[in-house]
Amino acid sequence: MTKKSKARKSVKQAKKTAAKAAEKAQKTVRKATAAAAEGAKRGKKGKTTKADDTQPKIETFARPINDNLLQHVVVVRQFSRTFPTSNVWLLHDGNEAALIDAGFGDDLSIEERRKFFEGDGSNFNVGTIAFTHHHFDHTSGGRRLRELLRANTAINPIDEALLHTPIDPSVSGNDDLPDDKELAERAAVWRDEAFNTPIDVPLMDGETFKVGGLTVRAVHTPGHTAGHNCYFVEETLTLFTGDNVLGVGTSAIGPPPNGDMQAYLDSLVRMRELQSKLFAPGHGPTISATDAKIQELIDHRATRDRQIIDLIDHGYATDRQIRRALYPEIQRGLRRAASGQVRAHLARMVGQGIVRVDETDEGKTWSVALTK
Repeated sequence: MTKKSKARKSVKQAKKTAAKAAEKAQKTVRKATAAAAEGAKRGKKGKTTKADDTQPKIETFARPINDNLLQHVVVVRQFSRTFPTSNVWLLHDGNEAALIDAGFGDDLSIEERRKFFEGDGSNFNVGTIAFTHHHFDHTSGGRRLRELLRANTAINPIDEALLHTPIDPSVSGNDDLPDDKELAERAAVWRDEAFNTPIDVPLMDGETFKVGGLTVRAVHTPGHTAGHNCYFVEETLTLFTGDNVLGVGTSAIGPPPNGDMQAYLDSLVRMRELQSKLFAPGHGPTISATDAKIQELIDHRATRDRQIIDLIDHGYATDRQIRRALYPEIQRGLRRAASGQVRAHLARMVGQGIVRVDETDEGKTWSVALTK
């Protein structure tokens, strides 16, 4: 019962001797109940719902991609204001199904997924929840979805270790996450949920699981994280790309040990060799021009390498100076992620013998110079 309904009930009890007032209150309650029922009905259809002015708006949609694939997205506007929403993919063959990634683990997101699996998705028997990598925007919904669906969770064992390694958020964490105090508080919940997500099945490179008659193969594609897996559906030539390839924009690649630019580029080449017909990314829409997308990302990184080398050649002596030149108008909250991208490129060029880096101020500054 809503607060308004309780208040009206109290008024009715206090004035129960006044028949006219009581009748008016009863009519109001009936009207409110009907409105609430209509709101619940709209929510089941996936339209925007709003509990009251103090609650964030929620948008949910379940978009069929083809006969075997459904994209389930929960957008909590208050959460996604500065952070991209993650995809949860439902791969199915008949009633047998699996989830690729589990999205966020906040109450609102989990409740929307519960509504789907108790409503339109109630016919699906989800046996596996396969995580592409350990970042909490892909894993923090895992524990509660595992319990709800009675499914096994799976991840590459390298990222399983990272998932269950305590993180000091002031030192390290998800480099995709913008610097925002309010968002950081919510991230503490997501981080805790991810840390407490049990893993039932380790999935190493080449290992498979079945979804009805479909075979899903784990493809170890490090770079974004050390244990990043893509998942390749052999019968449909669909590749779940995680955060290696996004539907919009480019992936955040941090410097070692959290990321590895050379490993990422090698992974892109391996992903292209699979000759997938469809990419289902960790964020954003599906991609059908798969080969062109891979080439676009490789070219982008090559262009960034040339820009960095040119800046150093023209006297830019630190990673901060390079970041400011490459991203002059970037919002403050994304500077950490941009700095990580620059350092990932520099670390790769150090390995190639192109650049020399000296860390100063306890690693806060990288002084850089060309070796030739």
